[in-house]
Amino acid sequence: MPVTFEFVERAARMLNPLNNFEQSSQILQHRRDPLTGRRVLVSTNRLEYVKRFIESDNGFKEGLAESTKETCPFCPENLEKSAPKFPPDLVPEGRIRFGEAVCFPSLFAHDDFNALVVPTGKHNLKLNEFSEAMLVDAFGACMEYFSRVCISSPHVKYPAIAINFLPPAGSTIAHPHIQALSSDIPLQAVAELCRASVEYEQKARVNYWTDLVDSERSLRLRYLSSFEGVHWLTPFAPFGLNEAQAVVSRRSNFGQLVSEDWHGIAEGMIRVLRYYFDVGVGSFNAVIYSGALDADIEPFRVNARIVSRYGYKPRFVSDVWALQYLLGTQEVYESPEDTCTRLTSYFH
Repeated sequence: MPVTFEFVERAARMLNPLNNFEQSSQILQHRRDPLTGRRVLVSTNRLEYVKRFIESDNGFKEGLAESTKETCPFCPENLEKSAPKFPPDLVPEGRIRFGEAVCFPSLFAHDDFNALVVPTGKHNLKLNEFSEAMLVDAFGACMEYFSRVCISSPHVKYPAIAINFLPPAGSTIAHPHIQALSSDIPLQAVAELCRASVEYEQKARVNYWTDLVDSERSLRLRYLSSFEGVHWLTPFAPFGLNEAQAVVSRRSNFGQLVSEDWHGIAEGMIRVLRYYFDVGVGSFNAVIYSGALDADIEPFRVNARIVSRYGYKPRFVSDVWALQYLLGTQEVYESPEDTCTRLTSYFH
């Protein structure tokens, strides 16, 4: 059945000093996520204002890469002596290697089991230099790590993959790397998505994710394309600017994914990253969500999100303020429909 996309439109009025104090109004859309009910503010009139914060200062960014390269623990010449090793009972060889990707424990864990995957030896990687093969190898290293964790600790069943690229996205190391997280306790977003997926199917008697893909393909407002059964779209209620989402058909957890699925996720990601590069975005976050590994949570589907962050520059301003951080409401400055229009040429 078609997914219901709910929004309420409001106008914030003022006497504008930029226009001789003539009355003007700013249109705001209060959007509701169709699955979770999470609220999002879409205030498109602010995009022109925030554009100056989105682009990075290339000289400043190059300076970061140059100043951190010599001591970078993830560069090939330093990794062997600087990167941690897994305990022998988990990974006897100390580190996991998958193609060019290298996997080792995080020095500062963010979850019960937390590994880092370095996908490339290149320290200063630009967004248009990510490749499908690079990401597929990195995801393969993550999966090998999760497999070792399951053998060692069968009760640990909630994995997630996250990417934080450059300081505006929360990364403390400039060299590109990926977080592989796992615990017997699901991360908040995973728990909410799984619970909401079950509730939707119990109420509607159909799968939400199938409904979502079918509805978006029919509407042609936010649907981008599909690769290897992985559907890409711009979400109706996004978490942030320039956001794209992937939905993997018929897979509820990482253990069910096959090679084609990972290629479909990677293919979409690199197309989004090429777009980011072309419009001056330098920093991003991405997440891949999984249901529990020991159960086929049929109502859930493996899905991914990728979102741009503000640029890296001397006069840096964070795009996350109290509205998002403490009041729990996301705000974006371009509608997902406009984002889809801009991304479409990168997916065809």
